[in-house]
Amino acid sequence: MQEPMPDSLTQAGLGTLAAAVRRRLKHVVGARLAPYELTIQQFWVMLVLLEQGASSLHPLAQQVWMDDPTASRAVKAMVERGLLRTEPDPKHGRRILISLAPSALSLAQELKALANNIKTGLVAGLDPDQQALMRAGMLAMITNLDGMLADLPSAVQNEAAAS
Repeated sequence: MQEPMPDSLTQAGLGTLAAAVRRRLKHVVGARLAPYELTIQQFWVMLVLLEQGASSLHPLAQQVWMDDPTASRAVKAMVERGLLRTEPDPKHGRRILISLAPSALSLAQELKALANNIKTGLVAGLDPDQQALMRAGMLAMITNLDGMLADLPSAVQNEAAAS
């Protein structure tokens, strides 16, 4: 059940506020990425690879909150564009390692600065105690939602997790 849209967000329920923050954050990030011709998913892939180094597909997908097929499509497009490279994993015969292309390192550093700017702007005006309270509250909400999801049949859980 969707909450009715309030006249003012000051009167909104927590679910509506969480959705509004997510929607606005996606809009801000997407608008900042437009000059780079990157999707939000591609942006996160580049940041994860910059910060953590080469990865196989499944762990990379988990790090950026994508399912494997979506991550595979994003990586393929980025390889074709010359932003990423793939090579066989020497430790595992069937696994492919994904890493930043050397020519994309400066772009990845620029995107990291952009991400830091967005993170700073997101919490502007909130002191560390307010941030800690919000973090605790949001984590509690996620735990509550995970518990509600666990009560559903597994087929419905898988469908909900994919969206």
